[in-house]
Amino acid sequence: MSLFKREGATASRVEPKSSIQQIEKPKNLSASKEKDVQPSADKVLDGQIVDEETAKYLDSSIVIDDETNTRIKRMLDRRILPFLVVSYFFQTFDKGTLAASSVMGIQTDNHLVGQQYALLGTILYIGILIGELPVNQLIQRVRVAKFLGSIIICWGILVCCHAACHDWSSLMAVRFLLGLCEAGVQPCLMTLTAMYYRRVEHPTIIAYWYCQQGVQLMVSGILSFALLHIKRGPVKSWQALFILCGGLSICWGVTVLLFLPDSPMKAKCWDDERKTLILERLRVNEQGVQNRRFKSEHVWETLKDPVVWTYLLLQLSSFIIVGGLAVFANIIVKGLGFTTYQTQLLNLAQGAWSILIYIGSAWMARSTGQTIIFMIAFMNLANCCIVSGNLLWSLVTRNIGKQLYKSFRLSQLKLLFRVAGQTKKTTVFTLMFVAFALGNIIGPQVFRSKDMPRYHHAFASHIALYAFFIIMSIVLRILLMRRNSQRKTALAQVGASTPQVAEDAVVGNHRDAFSDLTDIQNKRAFLYMY
Repeated sequence: MSLFKREGATASRVEPKSSIQQIEKPKNLSASKEKDVQPSADKVLDGQIVDEETAKYLDSSIVIDDETNTRIKRMLDRRILPFLVVSYFFQTFDKGTLAASSVMGIQTDNHLVGQQYALLGTILYIGILIGELPVNQLIQRVRVAKFLGSIIICWGILVCCHAACHDWSSLMAVRFLLGLCEAGVQPCLMTLTAMYYRRVEHPTIIAYWYCQQGVQLMVSGILSFALLHIKRGPVKSWQALFILCGGLSICWGVTVLLFLPDSPMKAKCWDDERKTLILERLRVNEQGVQNRRFKSEHVWETLKDPVVWTYLLLQLSSFIIVGGLAVFANIIVKGLGFTTYQTQLLNLAQGAWSILIYIGSAWMARSTGQTIIFMIAFMNLANCCIVSGNLLWSLVTRNIGKQLYKSFRLSQLKLLFRVAGQTKKTTVFTLMFVAFALGNIIGPQVFRSKDMPRYHHAFASHIALYAFFIIMSIVLRILLMRRNSQRKTALAQVGASTPQVAEDAVVGNHRDAFSDLTDIQNKRAFLYMY
């Protein structure tokens, strides 16, 4: 391992404070600054305003080389990544129980008629919509990991409560409360990802999250198939599914509460030296790690930013499609002539295909650096699959189309990490999840009971949304390309007359990286990835 010290416009090699093995090996925790950490405020460091809690562990003279960077990332992958991935798995697992139970008797036992089943999918996202604003404001002020663990426990309890419902009104109440609890899950995961990983690594990390949707389909398919063999006793198969899923979620929530660090600064598993290395490794992000001071100017900038509004339209249109398919997937498959047992087992194939699509799209986006182009390409493929699904072999093509569509949902989420400034990120996350909730509210209502079993009206609506999404993706790419071009031109012009600017660009000082500047304010160093 080699570290470097910045000295003006040059970088000189210095001996590291610890060896590679010491980075991997925990030290005596008594040396940690954990106990000295106080509620965060702003502090001036190297002429820049920095979050006080973060500033205690910063050392801008350190430059981390590739070998050290790789070893730190592996350390994070072992300690942090499993919590992010498994938490997302349980969220999708619990959401997927409604679709799985739709062919297991929940509609009959709860006397659901007409659009009542569709409304069960809608009410969940009404709860998420109402919960988004307060939850996203809380995340900027509380311990993120503790908050995440608490809401996982709460939603696990509510999933178990589904088994006690015997009519539509009680199911609606439980689903609404479940939505309130789940409103904070993805914002917490996104915050933690940005807190520990470099921007270039985000596509891979998010792909790992979304792969859990495929894993969830496979696990729920196997469990549902097994539970369908429950023929006697007071607990029916769909009730057993909810109890099992909820119980596992509660156990996982307790694990998160006890063992997931709230931030690199608060982690008891690392000494001060490794905390410094983790934070300095993130300097290239130009996004900081945390800042708990609310900045109204960030909010106004967000509301005036055309890039943000383009994100919102992309999010809304995509989740109108996905929201309906998520609730009606098993009903559509069963309507094609399959038995209940076959419908559940077909989730194994869907899940495996989903995992391949996510990993493949993430690999292509990272290896080429072209996120939006792949969004457009996969959208066109998905559109072709849906169209042919109404004409040819519906089962195969519709499932392929659905999984291809998920791949550019992954790409959309990658684009969210291109925003900087803590208050701006919080505001953007709030708006995006409002659009996410609205899309999922509208999505199930597109599938009308009178259109069963083929739902031609719903899929015709999806085709129109595909076209709209492609147009907005092109607009977004043009906006981001123009901003990058303007910044590079301006930096070149200023650098020609100001040697310090040119020196900073060569050495990569990232002097404003922890100053809580937005992506628009930080014209000197922030470039968009698209």
